[in-house]
Amino acid sequence: MRFSNKISGIKFAGLLVIVVLIFCTLEYTSSNSEKSNSSGSLDEKMRTAKPNENITFVTAGSEFSPIITVTGNPEIQWVFGDGSTSNSTSPTVNFGLRKIRENTLVVTPWSAVTKINIGYDGADGGVTPGSDTIENLEQQDVIAVTGLENVAPYLQIWASSYNPITSLDFSNFTALHTIECFYCTSLNTIRLRNVPYLTRLCLENCNISELDLSEAPSLADLRGASQNNQTYTINWGTTGANIWHICVRDNPQMTSLLPVSQFPLIEDFFVWNGNQSGTLHLTSTNLKSVISFNNQYTAANLSGCFPAGGECTVNLYDNDLTSLDISNDPGLFYLNVSRNSLNQTAVDGILQTLDSYKTSGGYVDLTENAAPSRTGVAHASNLTAREWKVQSS
Repeated sequence: MRFSNKISGIKFAGLLVIVVLIFCTLEYTSSNSEKSNSSGSLDEKMRTAKPNENITFVTAGSEFSPIITVTGNPEIQWVFGDGSTSNSTSPTVNFGLRKIRENTLVVTPWSAVTKINIGYDGADGGVTPGSDTIENLEQQDVIAVTGLENVAPYLQIWASSYNPITSLDFSNFTALHTIECFYCTSLNTIRLRNVPYLTRLCLENCNISELDLSEAPSLADLRGASQNNQTYTINWGTTGANIWHICVRDNPQMTSLLPVSQFPLIEDFFVWNGNQSGTLHLTSTNLKSVISFNNQYTAANLSGCFPAGGECTVNLYDNDLTSLDISNDPGLFYLNVSRNSLNQTAVDGILQTLDSYKTSGGYVDLTENAAPSRTGVAHASNLTAREWKVQSS
């Protein structure tokens, strides 16, 4: 009898728990329904949106102050890692402590977004449409970004300099013309598939191992110096017709040679300490500066690259040059080919060619090659008389 009463008591207690749970569930649902009705619909949609409907910036800092540029009057909704929100194009949130947080953005319509800036200071300048309109902004400690595909057809400028971001995917960004990733030292992957209008790409001091430019036909300004990765390969494909500036200096680990024949309009060729070899043969008549010392070039042909009226520079010291063609280059005023393997005939030929231009006030350094003959010395004297500074072995 006592056992039966005990069982009945347990059943009653269990039933009571179920009733309480049902009541709490109904109360919670009612409360949430009231909150949903009282809050803005866009805010609620933002909080329940699928990941691919947002752009999510994962940050590791104590604050976040991004800048976006939009056209028209779109709806903007930021939801930050502390739960606060904003509808500003340049919000600021102070979290107080450094911590990894997810900050999400929805813009309706996404087609209004033309620029995203999470870090820029103009430290590596260049002349590219729109680049001079990027606001200076301290890096925002962004370590990852997802959902960028939402703005792929519309974004024109991306700036994330100095951020510890590790990868970026700009596939099918068909309006993008400028990418600024200066000193993103953790950036090891960047995808550039179908970027027909990309003109400026700044990846100085990053961690890139493979850079594929084959689908960036409009590229004009490449800055990819000093990669921290142990390998660095550039796939140009047929890209190069619009290139005016190349800087891939200080990459002795680089495993690819630059296809210089694809650069008919090049003005600045900065490839020192870049593991380049063979013959350097440039043909652009727009050339202003060739700085490619500390490589393994065995020959250089720059004939016709420096027409009269310019004051152009060639710095090819510390290579393995046995020949140098500077014929038809009266605009060449600075030439340093010291520490090469030029014999006396080659040295004499350089001095004779420079003398034939009858220009004044230039500089030529031929030290640590063969000494000039009497003929070469005579040409050097003529240059000196016209205020050239001549240095030879």
